[in-house]
Amino acid sequence: MRALPRLILGSVCLLLAVYFLMPLGVGILHLGMVWPAALLLLIASVCFFPRWPSRLPRWLRRTAAVGIAVGATTVLTVLLLMVRASLDRPHEADPPATVIVLGCQVRSDGRPSVMLQSRIDAAYAYLAAHPDAVCVASGGMDDAETVTEAACIRDTLVAMGIDPARIYTEERSGSTYENLTYSAAVIADKGLDSHVALATDNFHEYRGQFFARRAGLIPCSIGCTSYWALGPGYWAREVLGVLAAWARGY
Repeated sequence: MRALPRLILGSVCLLLAVYFLMPLGVGILHLGMVWPAALLLLIASVCFFPRWPSRLPRWLRRTAAVGIAVGATTVLTVLLLMVRASLDRPHEADPPATVIVLGCQVRSDGRPSVMLQSRIDAAYAYLAAHPDAVCVASGGMDDAETVTEAACIRDTLVAMGIDPARIYTEERSGSTYENLTYSAAVIADKGLDSHVALATDNFHEYRGQFFARRAGLIPCSIGCTSYWALGPGYWAREVLGVLAAWARGY
């Protein structure tokens, strides 16, 4: 590769690595930020200093090349599945599905975080368009929260104008798997439709649908976009979450 294109590619990779690490500025750190940034910095180092890989043993270079090829193929496959799941939207002719809002962080004042508010907005849009649909608000409470995520979802939807009689709560779950398992129990107990529309971030739809099917539900997506500064890192982290779910089998 000629010097100028190589330097341009290296600069782009460096800027993208900084972009993935931006959430550090607000105290957020997770693997979905780290592994893409590390890979991008590695590519940038090869672009800026192209001779250093040739100093490595041949077996190590070949092993690294195979590992990168397998890893890239795996990541792209998972990302394509995640995109496809996010596009699996309910059809207009379908009967109203039971909405499940998957909980996430609640602020210390009891209000929804930006990400949770986006999920609530997606649920509200569906419920407002389908007056006969009902909703299961799902999510427990961690040590940093003052109310359960389910209660926050319910109260916010009611404040937006949704009849509280249309909202059921599941307040025990602490993971996506538990969100869907416990929500399925609520749906069965209340005799609700097992066709469900998952209100969560688009990146989260595949794993949500994976667990929903394991729980005997028939899922589709009413996913929402993620905040621009956080979205890429969460998509990258979710790849690891999907691989872990496959490995565990649930």
